[in-house]
Amino acid sequence: MKFLCLHGSYGSAKGNQNFQVQLAPFIEEVEKSTPGRFLWIDGFHPITPPDGFENYFGTPPLYKFIEQDGVSGLNNFVDKLRDFPSADGPENTVRALLKGQEFYTGPCVKRCIDRILQLIADDPEIEGILGYSEGAMTAATLILEEKRRFEELGTPRRIKCGIFFSGWPPVALRGEDRVECLLADECEDMIDIPTCHIVGCKDPYIHGAMALYDMCDPDMAELFDHGKGHTLPRDTMTIGELASSVNQVMSKVVAA
Repeated sequence: MKFLCLHGSYGSAKGNQNFQVQLAPFIEEVEKSTPGRFLWIDGFHPITPPDGFENYFGTPPLYKFIEQDGVSGLNNFVDKLRDFPSADGPENTVRALLKGQEFYTGPCVKRCIDRILQLIADDPEIEGILGYSEGAMTAATLILEEKRRFEELGTPRRIKCGIFFSGWPPVALRGEDRVECLLADECEDMIDIPTCHIVGCKDPYIHGAMALYDMCDPDMAELFDHGKGHTLPRDTMTIGELASSVNQVMSKVVAA
């Protein structure tokens, strides 16, 4: 099984401090039995870090997957993340952050998902998807869009497994222009394939990751807490335990 890997906002697949380098210990452990399982791509839209974060995200060029409709919309979202709210439960926290605002447009989301689906169609070996932060949200959105197209159009589904690092709940298109953030206590949509959710209990954005976990079938979802923040684990013991958890999830695909 090959995984398509999606980095987070202000990330890249290549260069210093890139997604592939950050995940190297985990990838090395998982690929001991079967090398070549991971395909790394850059986001589709070049992006400049906001003021105060010029050196935080590593060496440019940097990218994101879903285009934000205008710089002001992106800056507003970044400002909200700087003052991330804390409410009673994951869903309430995400609602408190968004406050009914839409930070993506329908055409922007559709272009991104269509482009990733084409990449998957062009590589018959891809059956899994891995995402970090914005990449996890994009991956989850794609899984549900594949599910919708299968149910409504009969289009075969390709993605059989998802791995989410420090995730965020998916979005869905509502008509041509409206984009809705999907929360488990507001909708019936559910990610119904095996998933592994890697979170850090000290992550200031953990409620976003848990809101994604809540959108998944609890019988098919594994939760792995590495005990740190909004970072990727690298120590040997944690990596070994994480690889074991991911392999468990992949075994569910084989058994299905």
